[in-house]
Order: sequence, then C-alpha cells, then structure tokens
Amino acid sequence: GKEKEEPFHEWATKVTLDGRPFTFDMHEYLKEPYQDPHPHVVEMKAAQMGLTTKAMLSALYLCRYGGIRGVLYLFPSRTDVLDFSRSRVAPLIEENRDTIGSWIRDTDSAGLKQVGDAFLYLRGMQSRVGLKSVPVDYTVMDELDEAPQNAVDMALERMSHSVLKRVLKLSNPTLPDYGIDKEFAESDQRYWMLRCIKCGEFTCMEDTFPDCLVDYKGKVYRICQSCRDSVLQPSIGMWVAKRPSITEKRGYHYSQLFSHFVDPGEILTKFRTTTNLADFYN
Repeated sequence: GKEKEEPFHEWATKVTLDGRPFTFDMHEYLKEPYQDPHPHVVEMKAAQMGLTTKAMLSALYLCRYGGIRGVLYLFPSRTDVLDFSRSRVAPLIEENRDTIGSWIRDTDSAGLKQVGDAFLYLRGMQSRVGLKSVPVDYTVMDELDEAPQNAVDMALERMSHSVLKRVLKLSNPTLPDYGIDKEFAESDQRYWMLRCIKCGEFTCMEDTFPDCLVDYKGKVYRICQSCRDSVLQPSIGMWVAKRPSITEKRGYHYSQLFSHFVDPGEILTKFRTTTNLADFYN
C-alpha cells in the first residue's frame, strides 16, 4: 500500500541520521523553519547549525511528496558534489533503507538520483553544462557565497517554466552586501529571540552582543537584556522578523550565539582575542 504522507517536520523525526533518530531537541530553533512553506527562503548561517541536513531532507521529501519534476541541488564545485553525495546522501540512504532507500531508483551516479517519480540533480555551479537543460521546480543553493554569482541567475532560469518555483539559498556569509548577506538584506530578516523565563521579555543575541554574554566566576552566561537577572535558554525563543512587511523572501539568521553545542565562553574569548573581527562575525 501507499505510505501515508506526513508533514515534513513530522516525517523528519522518523529519519535516522548518523546512527541516531533525527530530533528537534537542542535544535528547537529549527522547528519553525522545518514547517515554513514559503517558496523563497534565505538562510544566513554559522557552521554546524543543522541547515545542510534540512536542505538535503527537504529535497528528498519534496521529490517524494511534493508533486514536482525535480530538484536542482547546487554546490560551488564538482568536488563539493562528490563529497556531499558520498558523505551525506549515501549514508542517509543506507541508514533509512525502508523509507528513503526504497524511494530511490538510481544511485549509480553521484550527480543524479531518481527519487520516486522525480529527479534529484546534484551539480557544481562552476560548470555551465551542469546548469543547462534540467526541468526542476525546486532549487537549493548550498554555500552560495563560494559560487560564481552569475551562476546563481543562470540556475534560477532553469525554473522559468515551473509553476511551483521553490528556492532555498543557504551559506556562511563572506562579504557585506554580497551573496547571502545581500539576499538576507532583501528578506524579512528573522532572528531567533530568546525569551526570559523570569520577566518574559525577548533578547536578540545578535543585536546585543557582547553585552548579552556575562562572565560570572569564570563561566559565561547568556543574560536577559531586560531584567539582567536571568540566564537565557537557547531552546526557549521565537523567530521574529525585523522587516515583516517584506513578503517575497523569507530570511533566517542562524548564529552560534544560540547553539547548544558552542560554549558562549568560547565565543566571548574569541571575540576578545581575535585579530580579524570580520572573520569572527562571519
């Protein structure tokens, strides 16, 4: 029988990833983005925030359930494609043989997978040939800033005949007003605001850094900027748009300031000792 289609965020929790079931625990900030149906999403991110996993899972899920012809998943170079195919896609298929594994028809080619009735094209953005004639309804651009920016427009032209036209752009930022930073500036600019369990007010870590980090007896804490009397928990927050009037592009800003896996003390030490502030902020 045909398996029951579940919403993406629920389906994801049944996926095994690196030997463990996928979970939103300690990644609470990902719950809303996983449920966001917006057709044009921009994610400006720090490393290790779980966004490439989300992009990869969404590509497979939409191939299977999205009623689309194909997904074009783009990387800066051909080498990146091979790395991704070997280190991320192959293990995912292997660990989820009964679900994702059973949807995939053709895994001979690193750059092409048939998923259900749709095709997943993994391509490098440096090759003009790679971007030529593939009919797709969803384009993912991973590490956008590392790719030639003229290739971005070319890739989007691939979707000119699509009715659905979904786009996801994600990257670490490199230069101001370039690549992902420029894209994020054109979006509604959502930030994960942490809610104080004492006074109920919200703190935007990115706007109040470094004041939001307080060194107390050798340990660094995230402190509420309203009452200055409570330690903030990265799990307790909500996404708030800085420019809610912008509706064409949905933007998410992911920083390590609200990561459970990066010690705020480490961030503060780097900030105080860095000789390259631009790199630090990126």
